[in-house]
Order: sequence, then C-alpha cells, then structure tokens
Amino acid sequence: LCRKMTGSPASDYIKQRVILEAKRLLGNSDLTMKEIAYDLGFEDPSYFNRFFKKNAAYTPGDWRKNLFN
Repeated sequence: LCRKMTGSPASDYIKQRVILEAKRLLGNSDLTMKEIAYDLGFEDPSYFNRFFKKNAAYTPGDWRKNLFN
C-alpha cells in the first residue's frame, strides 16, 4: 500500500524515521553512540554506525561533531 501510494517502500520511511530519531538523540542528549544504538533497537553498535553512515552520509560521531562546531 505504501509503495502504491508514494512510490517508495515502507522500509524507506522506517529508515528515515530511525535516522531522524538518531539525529535527535545525538543532538539533544549526552548518551553515548552505544546507548543510542541500543535505544533504537540495534543489537550491534557497529551495525548502527554503518546504518547511519549509509543513510545519512556521515558517521554518528561526525554528525555530532559537525552539529556542535
């Protein structure tokens, strides 16, 4: 239904929502990358790092650094 209505699969919207929540947590909390990964349901923090980089073009650490510089 999602693909039919928008042309994009539901998984794309889920990924966008996870990235948005990750960015919010990176910018507005003092949680570590590992804690954020676990909070978002990732069992492996290194997979969260790869997922974030693939979908946001930065690593979570680089995104946090650029946000506050």
